[in-house]
Amino acid sequence: MSIDDAIDWGYELFLAKAADHLPPEDVVDITLEFEERGAVEAVLPGAQWIQELGGPFAADNYTEIQVGLLDEQDEFEVIHCRILIALDGSQPPRFIWKS
Repeated sequence: MSIDDAIDWGYELFLAKAADHLPPEDVVDITLEFEERGAVEAVLPGAQWIQELGGPFAADNYTEIQVGLLDEQDEFEVIHCRILIALDGSQPPRFIWKS
């Protein structure tokens, strides 16, 4: 899967699961503000995934999709969800939700 495909799929997954994993006020915030300040980006998987997955993994086969709201400098102010996606489809996506 390409990075662009992973971004699209990650955003679809976020939309499908956000109401079940985020407080209602966060769902309202991201819904109302996404058009102006929202972002979905692919980045290299961060170190927190080693702890989440229980050990090291082949990071070059994965991308982390971040979904959130940007500040005035176009940097994430709030990340509502981080999604780890295996680019070869060998593993199901994993989520870290804003807490």
